Formats: sequence, C-alpha cells, structure tokens
Amino acid sequence: MPIEIIELEKQAIKGLEINYAAYETAYGVTVIASTLLGICFVGFDNLDRCAASIQKRYPSAHLQEREMPLHQLALQFIAAGSTDTHLILHIPGTPFQMAVWQELLRIPLGEVATYRSIAQAIDNPKAVRAVGSAVGSNHVSYIIPCHRVVRSDGAMGGYLWGVALKEQMIATEKAIKKG
Repeated sequence: MPIEIIELEKQAIKGLEINYAAYETAYGVTVIASTLLGICFVGFDNLDRCAASIQKRYPSAHLQEREMPLHQLALQFIAAGSTDTHLILHIPGTPFQMAVWQELLRIPLGEVATYRSIAQAIDNPKAVRAVGSAVGSNHVSYIIPCHRVVRSDGAMGGYLWGVALKEQMIATEKAIKKG
C-alpha cells in the first residue's frame, strides 16, 4: 500500500511544528498540513476555517503557514485519486480508529463500501456507529478515503466538507477508473 500511517502520540503534539498551506485543486480550496514526518491534515474549505480546524485537532502544536514538499505529494495523490508514490501520514488515533482507517485505505478507487461492511471487515460487526464516528474523525480527508463510505441503503450519508463534494469525488474517481 503506498500510504503508511505513523501514529502521532497525543503527548507528542505539544510544541509540534505543523506547516500548512492552501492549494487549488479540482475540489476547490484544499488545505494540507504536515509535520516533519508526514501529512497530518487535509481539508476542503477556506484557509481560515481549515487553520481553525487544524488548531482544534492539534491544540498545543505550533502552526505555521508554509508550503512544504510533502504537500506536493499529497496534491499529486488528490489529483490522480491514488498514487504509486509512498505517502506518509502522521496522525493521532485510537487503535479502533487506526483499524477503521486502515480498512478505508483498502477501498479501491471508484468504489464505495458501507459502514456495516467496514465494521465486519475489522471483525467488529456490531460497531457500525463507532465505525461512522471513526470515519468522521479522519484528519486527512480524501487520502484516507472517508468519502468512499456510504450508508447501507446506498445513500451518501454525511461528509464534513459537504455531501456535494463527496458525490463529486466519487464521480471523479469512477471516471478515472474507467480511464
């Protein structure tokens, strides 16, 4: 898998340097943030709101608006829907969240999975709501493809950055897959 997750321990957030910048992508303004080890945030909103979201997720970190080379790798990933480039994510999460996010990384480009199927895949079939919560707490939208998870009835469900964007992402990925 071209994406590797390095767990960011909660106690390591204090004083951590996080660099972030806004970029224009096919999905509008995209804000990418990184530590020295990997990407720690991807959001699809204006710079100020995303900066506030980064600060909320990493309250004791030192934020600096600055473009970084790691951001270019994330942008390539977002532009292509996937990449053969090795991309490292540096994010905090519980063992349950990490298991859910690892399973999301297995959803192929242009396809979707249900919250129920994710719960079953991580051998916790009764944890459908907890899976939904873990999907919703993903720090690196699109790279960990939370947008590829839909409800069991086929409805889109929610998406932090808006259901219209989720629909656009899925449609774009299906088109990329068809070639």
